[in-house]
This record gives sequence, structure tokens and C-alpha cells, in this order.
Amino acid sequence: MNNPIAEQFRAALNFLLQQEGRGAQVRLALALNIDRGYLNAVIKGRKPAAEEIRLKIADHFGMLYEEMLAFGRRVQEGLIKREEGKGAEVSEVEIENNSGNGISSKIEQVREILESGTDYGQTLSSLIDTVHQAIMTGRKNRKIEDRLEEIERRLELVEKEYASVKKVAQMSKKNISKERRSVSK
Repeated sequence: MNNPIAEQFRAALNFLLQQEGRGAQVRLALALNIDRGYLNAVIKGRKPAAEEIRLKIADHFGMLYEEMLAFGRRVQEGLIKREEGKGAEVSEVEIENNSGNGISSKIEQVREILESGTDYGQTLSSLIDTVHQAIMTGRKNRKIEDRLEEIERRLELVEKEYASVKKVAQMSKKNISKERRSVSK
């Protein structure tokens, strides 16, 4: 098939169907009103599923399309393995363990979405650019505000020094006037 998105989707689909056990493929075909032969061809990798069908299938398993692709990629990489004798609860626990809320987990999720080759990846890329630009603009504004505060502080000091020099000059002027008066008398 040589379509990484279709392969990731197929890996996730096969894993989830295996977790559901015997008859899962038939139940899925009936639930989504998909031709069983077509679904079988998708599962076997003979046909890539249409985007609309993939969205329906992902929704059936309670996942967003990107989550299903990311899950399939983790299955392909061997990060999620089916344990014999255990049911679908194992996959949910493993999904939770592999999806975490830490920064590195979020970075991995973002990477997976960006590499998915879907419209969601392009949308996320645009969103990241916008947020980054806003942050950089905020930092520039903060630097400008800091610089302005520094200039205002220096101006205050200059004004105080000027007032002090002016006061000294006025006192000197008074003293000179007094001396002149006393000399002229």
C-alpha cells in the first residue's frame, strides 16, 4: 500500500478489532453500514479506507482521527502490544499510559499530528506559528516596556539632579547678590 497514513490507520484498526475479539469486524461493518468485503480489504491492506470511512471508524472507537493515527504509529513502533488473554481494557490502560500529560508526551503528540500529513497537521502548524508569534511579540513588548521604565527612571534622576543644580545656582546667585550689596555699602 505504501501510504503511511493508511498503514498507521490500519495498524490501529487491526489492534482495536483484535482487542474486541471474535466477530468485531462484522459488528463494525454493521454498526457503520460499511460493506464487509470493503472493510476486510482495508483491514488486510488491499485498499486504503476513504477519509470519510476512517473518520467514522475512529469515532466508533471513541477516538479523534489524529488520535487513531498516533495510536497506529505507536502500535507499528511496538510501543503498544496486545497481551494474550486480556480484553479491551488493556488497550485503554496502555493508551492512557502512552498518552500522559507531561511536556514530552505533548511534544510527541504534536509531532505525530504534524507528521500525519492531514489537514489537522496543517491547522496545528498554523496555530503554532500564530501562538509563537504572539509570544515573541509579547516578549518584544516586555523588552520595550522594560526599556521605557529604565528611561523614565533615568529621566527622574536627571530631573532631580537638575533641580538640585538649579537650587545650588539660585543659592549662589543670592550669595553673590548679598556680597555685592555688602561691598557696595
